[in-house]
Amino acid sequence: MDEPANPLDAYKAIIDQLVVETRLSGPGPQVANSGVFSNAAAHHEYNVLIHSLSNEQRAILLRMLEDARDDTIHDVLATLSWWIVARDVGLTFRGAAMPVDLSGMGLHGDYVGRRDGWDWPRDDGPQ
Repeated sequence: MDEPANPLDAYKAIIDQLVVETRLSGPGPQVANSGVFSNAAAHHEYNVLIHSLSNEQRAILLRMLEDARDDTIHDVLATLSWWIVARDVGLTFRGAAMPVDLSGMGLHGDYVGRRDGWDWPRDDGPQ
């Protein structure tokens, strides 16, 4: 990933990183591919359950874990959007105000849009 040059590029990079890392990190792929949630002792019972599942059931579990991860990121961004609108919180990049809500539907709207293939607006304003 290139270093963002300005607040707008930084905002876009944050949202896009969340979109990409939602699918590339977390336990879902490991559950589907190796049948292990994690090697932590506290997760032993999870691994026992996962090992008892068929490949088809693990694929369903993978989708459940991905959906839960998407929902969590969405909810955190929705809360942050509320703070920005209702409590005058702001994000900055190198001391300059960062634009947010390029979709007109909050940070969570930008996240969902980008996750679903939406292109950033050319004029970088709400659509």
